[in-house]
Amino acid sequence: MTSDTIVRRALGGVLAGAMLLASASAHAEGGIFEVIHPDVVEGGFEFEALNTYFTDDLPAGEERSVHEIALGFGITDWWKTVAAFEIANPQDETAELEAFEWENVFILWRGGEGGHDHGHGHAHGGGPVIGFYAALEVPNKDGIRKGALALGPIAEFDIGSVSMIGNLFVDVPFEDGTDAGLGYALSANTPIADSWKIGVEAHGTIEEAFGDAPDFEDQAHYFGPAIYNSADIGRGRVLETRLAVLPGLTGNGSRDLALSFNAELKF
Repeated sequence: MTSDTIVRRALGGVLAGAMLLASASAHAEGGIFEVIHPDVVEGGFEFEALNTYFTDDLPAGEERSVHEIALGFGITDWWKTVAAFEIANPQDETAELEAFEWENVFILWRGGEGGHDHGHGHAHGGGPVIGFYAALEVPNKDGIRKGALALGPIAEFDIGSVSMIGNLFVDVPFEDGTDAGLGYALSANTPIADSWKIGVEAHGTIEEAFGDAPDFEDQAHYFGPAIYNSADIGRGRVLETRLAVLPGLTGNGSRDLALSFNAELKF
């Protein structure tokens, strides 16, 4: 048995455990809205800029916008690691470095290699793909004692011309007395022209879902349309952009409206 097989089987066991804890799929934490693709290219780099702007009337100190900068690398054809930092921009205050993150994407199973683009673009169109996501977040001010782990399955599959992507993450805080929460994100999109897709996304978090979970109105849930573009800019580089308009669905836990713009350069 090869070392790759042993690692994949171990990750598969962790995935099964996570799926027993809950059932759904992806991630909107700290104001950043991103659906994680189970997409790994060995030797490929990814530079990401993720941005969220809230349109609400906000008091001083509340986050007006949140930004994340990340650099990822495909170590093998089934493991990608990402280093990131998050910047918060509070209303009427100076922007500040909020947190550091170390993220990892593992591909556990590919149902059909033929439909996947093994260059630097993301061109799913074959069988389903199942992966596992693991991330460590460390707040800048409070350090590891108030950090957290996010763990859970990520998956992608097609129904006709519609591509479906979903993740479900269990958020495990290190702080004593705080129960684990859930974070999810889902997307469905379809091509409308060369390099263009339209779709819808859903994002949400339930803090302390496995303990003193808040009422629905105090949870964070968002749903809205999105548009996607992928452009080959030459020399093996691909620029992927996405714009989503995400109204909040709950009265207390969600903001009124989030504008999310993400850009990713693959090379």
